Amino acid sequence: MKTIKLLSLILGIFFVSCSVSDIEDFVVGDNFVNDNSGIMMLDTMTIRTSTVKFDSIYTNSTGRLLVGSNFNTYTGYKSSSAFMQMVFTDDITNKSFEFDSLCLVLSYDTYYSGDTTALQTISVHRVTEDLELDDNSNLYSTSRFKYDEIPLGEVRISPQPKSNKNLYIKLSNQLGNRFAGLIKAKKDTITIQTLFKSFFKGLVIKTEQNVKGAAVGFKVTASTTESSATTLNTPTAPELRLYYHLKPNPENLSGLYYKIIFASGGVYFNQISGNSSGTTIENISVSNNELSSGEIDNKILIQSGVQLFAKLKIPYVDNLLLFGQNSGLVSAQLILHPLKGTYKKSSDLPDSLYIYSSDRKNKLSSQVLLPGSSSGTFALLNVVKDVEETVTYQADITSFIKTELSESLETTRSMMIGFGSSKSSKSLDHLILGGAVSGKYSPEIKVYYYHN
Repeated sequence: MKTIKLLSLILGIFFVSCSVSDIEDFVVGDNFVNDNSGIMMLDTMTIRTSTVKFDSIYTNSTGRLLVGSNFNTYTGYKSSSAFMQMVFTDDITNKSFEFDSLCLVLSYDTYYSGDTTALQTISVHRVTEDLELDDNSNLYSTSRFKYDEIPLGEVRISPQPKSNKNLYIKLSNQLGNRFAGLIKAKKDTITIQTLFKSFFKGLVIKTEQNVKGAAVGFKVTASTTESSATTLNTPTAPELRLYYHLKPNPENLSGLYYKIIFASGGVYFNQISGNSSGTTIENISVSNNELSSGEIDNKILIQSGVQLFAKLKIPYVDNLLLFGQNSGLVSAQLILHPLKGTYKKSSDLPDSLYIYSSDRKNKLSSQVLLPGSSSGTFALLNVVKDVEETVTYQADITSFIKTELSESLETTRSMMIGFGSSKSSKSLDHLILGGAVSGKYSPEIKVYYYHN
């Protein structure tokens, strides 16, 4: 029997009546409902849940270079490498110098996901193919460009994303001497940016795959919160530093270098891949990129980078039309439950999740909107600390339910819940929610309905 609560007749003046069948009882799922006029709350609607995997996402110009590899037992390994173009913009003040070393300098942007105590190798390679956007001015997590397999340099580290330190990677002396020669001769190849990009097509910062380490973010722009004193001699975007000394050195100068900097208006993107062998979603590609929650221990999974969405379908939503004449939907609230034990602290969970509408082929159509608004609705993290901490995500899905009820044909839409594209393109995070038939962790939809 559905849970039905008579709230108040007072609110009735706010609701527009709609024409529905004059039927006293109806079925939502397998349950029978009948009540006198008023505001009712229905909280046992049938929901079908599954996890859907998307092949690729846009990852160019994300505001972050994402590098590293991490692991979780539910979705396996994820790794990201970053491609970028560089330009030479320095004034050539010294042409009589001796080359010392070439170094890539990267600044952490504080983001990380995974185990930062684990050692992992980061290598830098020279791109050998022009970095170009596609016809829609995009690149994707699956985009591929050729690069020299022999690294210009590499470093084995435990990342320190919260340290405000820079990561220095010493690169090939052969390349450094080549740059030094161009600078000394003041060649057009180095002074004209178009010629330089043709000569030096870019860099890729790669990571070891299948490592239980951490993915970390590196800055591509200056932070507005940092003081000039902090950033005076510290890059906040990637740069190649060509260190040199004068010979002779009459003023005993030290720490001299020319800079080849990150091309802020150029092409850069994150190349992201995953390996789910031996995990709960190992067979997701075999199943048309979708697995029901019943196939993965009554769980639904959300993930960025290698993008997974939690899919919710309400198969009997049209039966809400059977309340009777002069009935109207007041609101519909969605409640999702992260599975306890799948996260360390509630503060580690994302603050919000996006909710999209999708068709029968799992193609996203648009973000679900707040009722009467052009703004999207979000599933917001709600933490109640009492005797036992209760953690949920809650969202207003009234507009989605109203749209479904207004359709003359059988409903084909579902809700897709996950990370927004801006976060998915530059992070490797995951979230585990309870699926249908997972007891107290099952998704809930509370429908408030006025009827006569």
